[in-house]
Amino acid sequence: MRKLVALPGAVVVAMAVAVAPAAAQDDKPVTKFVSKAKIVPKKAGTKKNPRGHKIVGNLKVNTITPGFEPPIVTGGSVFLPKYGKYNGGKYKSCSKRTLDREGPRGCNKKSIMGNGSGVAYADTVDAAPDIVFVNGGKSTIWAYTTLYNPALVQEPVKIKVKKIKHRKWGYKVSFQVPKVLQVVAGVPITLRSLKYSIGGKKYARDYIVTTGCPRNKKYPYQATANYLYNTGERTSSTYKGTVACK
Repeated sequence: MRKLVALPGAVVVAMAVAVAPAAAQDDKPVTKFVSKAKIVPKKAGTKKNPRGHKIVGNLKVNTITPGFEPPIVTGGSVFLPKYGKYNGGKYKSCSKRTLDREGPRGCNKKSIMGNGSGVAYADTVDAAPDIVFVNGGKSTIWAYTTLYNPALVQEPVKIKVKKIKHRKWGYKVSFQVPKVLQVVAGVPITLRSLKYSIGGKKYARDYIVTTGCPRNKKYPYQATANYLYNTGERTSSTYKGTVACK
């Protein structure tokens, strides 16, 4: 079964309302990805006085092509604007070794940066995905994912946070869903919806900060999700959206 945060969350990521279909052809499946998010507080910081935020959002994945089952999400990426900064290197972190051995309970409590929950089906049964976001350092966020059906599976998903040089974008956030979360006990896991919250902790107020707000009061972002269908067909969809600020 699989769980994808992502975009995360991801992560990790600031999102507004967006709807985008995968490439539509007569014999191709079409999937729509709908996402809403906000930053708390809404007031942005400045370069001299960055402001920490919590990102709260939800997403839904719907396949609208007759004859195709909902796809597995195999990975994705998000481009984020230059008006923010990720400060994972400033705070307590946890390693994959610790997560593999003990889960988030084995990590320093101050490395826990958020959580999420969703609906992801294994055939007709909800896998009941649960996510804990754990700081992995200056370039990594772990999305520790637990699936409860059809069997208990727990696995950290690595979300890479990379600062980039681009006229519009400041960061690229990307992830690949481990295969152990894509298929459980021989049954594909298809994500239908996800709610998440990351950042804004009292012990890590500047984990995710903004350093300004565009004149139009909207942060742009661009996200891509990769899909695998039960027919073996692979597609992806890219969409652009905004998140309000002031």
